[in-house]
Amino acid sequence: MIEQLFELAKKKRISELEVLTSQSTNFSIQAYKGKIESYKKTNTAGLGVRGTYQNGTGYAYTERLRPREFETLLDMVKDNASLMKEREPLFAEKQEGSWHDSQPNLPEEEKIKLALALEDEARAAKEVSDVSYAMISSGEGTRQIANTYGLNKTYHSNYNMAYLSVIVKRGDEVETDSAYYLGDLSKLDRTKLIDEAVNKARRKLGGKPMAVGRYPVVLDRRVVCSLLGVYSDVFSARNILQGTSRLEGQLGEKLFGSLTLLDDPHSGHERILFDDEGMDTAKRYLVCDGVVESYLHSQQTAAEMGQEPTGHGIRSYKGTVQIAPHRLQIPNGDIDLASLFKEMYNGVYITDVQGLHSGTNIVSGDFSLAAQGFRIENGQMTAPIKEITIAHNFFDLFAQIVKKANDFDFSMPSGHSQYGAPSILFSDIAVSS
Repeated sequence: MIEQLFELAKKKRISELEVLTSQSTNFSIQAYKGKIESYKKTNTAGLGVRGTYQNGTGYAYTERLRPREFETLLDMVKDNASLMKEREPLFAEKQEGSWHDSQPNLPEEEKIKLALALEDEARAAKEVSDVSYAMISSGEGTRQIANTYGLNKTYHSNYNMAYLSVIVKRGDEVETDSAYYLGDLSKLDRTKLIDEAVNKARRKLGGKPMAVGRYPVVLDRRVVCSLLGVYSDVFSARNILQGTSRLEGQLGEKLFGSLTLLDDPHSGHERILFDDEGMDTAKRYLVCDGVVESYLHSQQTAAEMGQEPTGHGIRSYKGTVQIAPHRLQIPNGDIDLASLFKEMYNGVYITDVQGLHSGTNIVSGDFSLAAQGFRIENGQMTAPIKEITIAHNFFDLFAQIVKKANDFDFSMPSGHSQYGAPSILFSDIAVSS
């Protein structure tokens, strides 16, 4: 199929062509009140092409993977290239390879039984008034990238996940929280997962606002990951070129105190061995001991800035090349969370934030977010707090790291990128009610 496209591209005077194919199967089952509430199984497949015609780059895609569609597909490439009048460079090295990462997968009947058991046992836990989600999901996919320079790489992987969200009630007060497990479902400890979700929700009960002020703060690892997810775009070379990142012209500058921030594509829930332009990926430090070391590049932005591409060109078969991190993370600390509270002595521990889209400004770095958490008094976690707002600036905050806990974990997978961090003690944050 790909060779057919290459031959047809020659006939149509498309000077270079890249083909990206994707095939995936996804399954999810959700239990509620002892019954299966939702059962979904989807299969998707598509083919996207990017080609150069008369020194312009054009894109096109199809989900009809039949040779008779290829004429129309490549004509669309030519038409779009004529409109763009800008050439995007392709990865121009001959490289080939096929990789396969997989984990054990349960039969669908076992996944259904697992979802029902998880929901039933969670509902029976103390103070649980309802189970919002008791879900088992899995999927597998294959992607292939090839071009007329001899590139041809294929990667196949799968995943399995259990997700639980519970509502707890004490008197008239209600709270909710969740937990997830990623890996071999035959090794899932349901009791552990239920205890995590229930205890996280239960400990929020009785929360009250606190006095306005600036306080030392420990941000839970989930909150740190959420902030990294929002502000990772400041490292995108595309945003540097468009003048929408404060890191423009800051390579080599010490802007982030003691922060070390790296992208390790071979960690997390799934390895990313090559990007969607075919370039091999590797561990890369974006910030090292506070110094800005690197931006994230596609082939095009690297060429425009006269720098080396970094393997961060990301696209689906339907879209154009964007830039995103793979497994962006802050390395683990060396003390446990309880010791971090003792280090802070008095302050706040923030466990949840809301408003990440409306309450953040990517360009300035300012954020103001609704939050929940706990008071830390005399080094101990005491009363829960809620109905507060925390405010700071991303760049300033991460220049004020005091110490990190040793509780590193990745965020729940969502989209291409995944973020990892430990809980972190910062010098202060503004709190209002």
